[in-house]
Amino acid sequence: MFEKTAAKESSPTISVVTAHGRQSLLSEPNERLIDVLKRNSVPWSAVSIYQYRDGDESMQLSSGLEKTLSEFDSDHLLLYFNRNVNPFKFLAENFKIVKSADQANESTEYLYQDYNNDQSTAQSFLKKLSPEECQSVIAARVADTIKDHIPAGADLVVGVSGGGDSNALLHGLSLIKEYINVHPVIIMGIPDWDKGVPRATQLCEKYQLELKVIAEDEVKSLLGIPADGESLIDRFERNFQGDDFEFLGTLLIRLALSNHARQLGTDWISTGLNLEDVLCENIYRISNAMKPASCPVREIGDMKLIMPLWMCPKRIIDGCFPKFSLDNYDARYPCFSLGRNLYYSIVYNLQSSFPGFTEQLAQGLSTLASSDPVKYHLDDQLGFYVERMVPLALRHKFQRMLKDAIGPSIDEQSSTVEKT
Repeated sequence: MFEKTAAKESSPTISVVTAHGRQSLLSEPNERLIDVLKRNSVPWSAVSIYQYRDGDESMQLSSGLEKTLSEFDSDHLLLYFNRNVNPFKFLAENFKIVKSADQANESTEYLYQDYNNDQSTAQSFLKKLSPEECQSVIAARVADTIKDHIPAGADLVVGVSGGGDSNALLHGLSLIKEYINVHPVIIMGIPDWDKGVPRATQLCEKYQLELKVIAEDEVKSLLGIPADGESLIDRFERNFQGDDFEFLGTLLIRLALSNHARQLGTDWISTGLNLEDVLCENIYRISNAMKPASCPVREIGDMKLIMPLWMCPKRIIDGCFPKFSLDNYDARYPCFSLGRNLYYSIVYNLQSSFPGFTEQLAQGLSTLASSDPVKYHLDDQLGFYVERMVPLALRHKFQRMLKDAIGPSIDEQSSTVEKT
């Protein structure tokens, strides 16, 4: 009886075995093996489990990711890594702290790594950032992207929402008003968009920029939707149950920006797409056998969409104006789209596990896209630009949502519509 109880309460030792040596893992008897691996940053898919008992050196291949350690009938678990690489090389736990210049006002932080291939080292750094430092970082990257792609003196129509991304973008653009003419636009018709109007208005007044507010009826008219009292989101959810309104919302924003840009006689528009946004989109695309879409500049019809925040991590962006970011978080509605949840989760896990890699990946996908850019063509029936033929069933579904009323002024395309 005593021996059985002891066996249940004990647990085997665990070690990861690689070509570089062994690494012992800390664990508790009541932990599942898969949880031990996750806590120790060991990918479960990369190891094979072998177990053996003291006095019997013969090892057996074993399954058991779902087992607690006390359930293994063994004294030792050896997890053999199935490649000759060092899985612990890029762990970010052992980092050096780079303090903020304003230590009393630190609001956020960002983890990155310095790679030295000659010495085979990867040093992690945890950079502490005050709101002013976040603003400085974002403003510098915005300025670089704008000056690298837009001619001096151009008019740029900028979509703002009152959220963290557009607020940081607006701040960066306000510092280069001598280089370009900035025309901020915000559209209404969705509760969290409407709540952003006061925040956007406040910032535009601060930067002495004239904010154009486009009312819901005007937004509807861009798609030929009648002003019948039904909200945009209700109309969408009635026809596209289970899909995220973000898909249609992105299209509407770009339609509104393009329409205003034509009125001003410019072909430059901008939105607050950030590092994680462009990576999410392009990981989705390449996972579905589509070539990456261009960034930071994308030509869609007669418009050029520029993404000044494309190399800006969301964490630093939201550190620029913490109060506005918090207001925006509280105004958000839940996303139930499986794809949107999946690809953003992939991006954030990459970013957290391998600091600095997401920036490299975004740069590489941008280079690939520029060598063979996606071509968009005007769909005469839908009235906006598409990358490829829209399936008939989806076309009819979209037209039903509009009650078959297609506005004549639509000539924009949102790549996210394809995800529906």
